[in-house]
Amino acid sequence: MALREIHLPSEELAEELQKYLQETKFSSGTYDKESMTIQFPDNMNALVWSGLKGTVEKWAKGRKLGIVESLRLEPLETENAPAIAVAGPKSVNEDVKKRLEGLTPEMAKERLSVLQSKPFSELTDAEYEERLALTQDLDKALKRKPSK
Repeated sequence: MALREIHLPSEELAEELQKYLQETKFSSGTYDKESMTIQFPDNMNALVWSGLKGTVEKWAKGRKLGIVESLRLEPLETENAPAIAVAGPKSVNEDVKKRLEGLTPEMAKERLSVLQSKPFSELTDAEYEERLALTQDLDKALKRKPSK
């Protein structure tokens, strides 16, 4: 089973972050001392993972640590799987729309807050599109509200 991991530069920081995450709502991680990583199940909900990343980023800033994201390529699970095409702008927008459809208004506001806390230079293309879509949806919702 593949895992989502947070790698830390020292055992002390790894243990400190593990304790911090357990005190918050992210207690599902397990600490691997050998690799100095905190590991989470790969099937973790994308919104929960995003919230976890935001929490870790805030924790790291307080300790003057930078966040570096990496990509890991793995073989597809089936032999006859179609080749993966490079995602163009249209498919990014479709992915963003699908992700946003399942969000409650509260979840959307929380996600927007997380995305707004990141500088534009740190956002991925998909996160930028998501931030834009969330902002537009919020603007539409505010315009529909009757004024008092």
